[in-house]
Amino acid sequence: MLAATMNWPRRIVLSVFPGAVALWGQPAPVIQSETKVVLVDAVVTGKRGEYIHDLTAKDFRVWEDNKEQPIQSFSLESAGRNQAESRSSYTVLVLDYSGMDAGDQIRARQAAVSFIDANTDADRLMAVATFDGGFRIAQGFTGNAGRLKDALTGDKSSAAAINNARAGTSAATDLGGREKFRSLERLAADLGPVPGRKTLVFLTGSIALANDQKAPLEAAIQALNKSNVAVYPVDVRDPSLGARFSAENGSSGGRGGRGGAAAGDGEVGGGGRGIAATRNMRGDTDPGVALDPGGASQQVLFALANGTGGFVIRNAGELPDGLQKIGQEQEEYYVLGYTPPESKEGSCHTLRVKVNRSGTNVRARSSYCTGKAPDLLTGSATEKNLESRAASAQAGNIAASVQLPYFYVGPNTARVNLAMEISPESIKFEHKKDSFHAEVNVLGIASDPQGAAGARFSDTLTLDFDDAEMQTWKQKPLHYEKEFKIAPGQYKLTVVFSSGGESFGKVEQPLVVEPYQPGQLALSSVAFGKEIHKVGDGSTELFEDRTPLIAGGMQLTPSGSMVFTKPEQAFSYFEVYSGEAGVIEARILDGKTDEVKWDGGSAKLNPQTASKSMIPVGMSLPIASLAPGPYRLEVAATGSGGKSVKRTADFEVK
Repeated sequence: MLAATMNWPRRIVLSVFPGAVALWGQPAPVIQSETKVVLVDAVVTGKRGEYIHDLTAKDFRVWEDNKEQPIQSFSLESAGRNQAESRSSYTVLVLDYSGMDAGDQIRARQAAVSFIDANTDADRLMAVATFDGGFRIAQGFTGNAGRLKDALTGDKSSAAAINNARAGTSAATDLGGREKFRSLERLAADLGPVPGRKTLVFLTGSIALANDQKAPLEAAIQALNKSNVAVYPVDVRDPSLGARFSAENGSSGGRGGRGGAAAGDGEVGGGGRGIAATRNMRGDTDPGVALDPGGASQQVLFALANGTGGFVIRNAGELPDGLQKIGQEQEEYYVLGYTPPESKEGSCHTLRVKVNRSGTNVRARSSYCTGKAPDLLTGSATEKNLESRAASAQAGNIAASVQLPYFYVGPNTARVNLAMEISPESIKFEHKKDSFHAEVNVLGIASDPQGAAGARFSDTLTLDFDDAEMQTWKQKPLHYEKEFKIAPGQYKLTVVFSSGGESFGKVEQPLVVEPYQPGQLALSSVAFGKEIHKVGDGSTELFEDRTPLIAGGMQLTPSGSMVFTKPEQAFSYFEVYSGEAGVIEARILDGKTDEVKWDGGSAKLNPQTASKSMIPVGMSLPIASLAPGPYRLEVAATGSGGKSVKRTADFEVK
């Protein structure tokens, strides 16, 4: 029986993702260090703003800290070119609701939806963030357009609430102040280590700029510039309401060289531009700022654009053409690579780029910072210590439980969404003044019967709390999640962790992954959880290091424990891989007698999803109606040809 998907009722819930097939095998964003090779993106335009495509490596020169560096790699990333070797691009849509009225908000969301539809795919990842008095990531980076648009829909209520907060107060000034620019600065820091194209599309309305807010704005511009993030500000206000501009511009927005180059000299670098800097696509000073009745707002937008290498969409009338050009710009750039001199981890260096051709304007980052390695334990003494504990027969003294659901991502390839709950009592904290600090190091090894490693991961969790936060944190287990890929087979997964000293935890559990080929009827294993939230709600990370479990617009947080108590809610999630039409069914059986204790009914598989589609299924389990004891959830899928597949998962009610 099919029921309303948004509430995850106690019946089967189906949600078909039309784009699921396109995401199979899609690699997750990889955060890499730039300590060995520095890649510099350079956009080169002519006098009329046209993109220049016929340059060679000999036409470019690059300086790091005023010392010229030999260019060792060179490519043109342009539409229809170098697709096999193209790098992922990263775009953040930021909707500044604090500067918009109700009409502005509608236009902003409509524009964002159109931009998402036109510019999202496996190599062009996008995230959605909002500012409505506080900065929030509504959806982390993904190539799934549906999830991005769901996040926009989920923000309607908060957007409407901000109108009430602003009415009759000076809230607009407060919301448009220092915190907004500091949020952009923090966002830039998060994007710093990411390779490839990085773009921030900033949709806003009125922005007040007081004298004490200029320093945070300059700091944000500097941080964005250092992290190679080009900002494209969009003023979504209706021009008929007073935002009129000079016809002399004749372009869709201001644009200037990153670092202050004038048009025609073909050079950029050495530092960010000041707030007064305003250039259009020709590189001329833009007279539109002085003529804007809301001049302060436009000055902020042009400062962000010219300080980072983007351009401004000045009003709602320019939205269609301007957004199309922003999307186009993500495939119109050169990539210059060189090996930098040795430097300390985390150090920052200035960059300068020049094109040896008159009549050109080049935009590139003016600095870069070295990053940290993504795996901090590799080759360390801590890793060796955890390896020894994993191989020994000694049990750990920190209690923990683990769940290992797996889901297919391609031919004979599965991802394991590990979830673990760690007892907080034995975590060792350092107490300094009013703060507590701890690090928990984790090592996981999946070994086959011959002892060979089918998968391996390591991680470091950093915990920092004040006194009040520490007391709250102790009330529940430490929740940890990790995703890794593995081939079908029989394994023993060993997860060992420590927080310093002799205390350590160790969990061992069998992991059996069955073979799978796309096109056949199959089921994933079942994931249990105690919490679900609407996509776009809750604490979403910018970079998701694991694939979220989403069905019907709701996301499950998998639990490390399959033990539920009466007051708790219980949910399950699994995936159907359908090669034909059919039905799915779900039942709960007594763990001792196999007696049916709950029948969830059945639901039809959509015939249009046949052949390749993945169908995510979410269910709410009736814990309150079950007596204490062991149980087994049984899910089955039957195709129209009569073939049936089944999965079971044990859980307990206390």
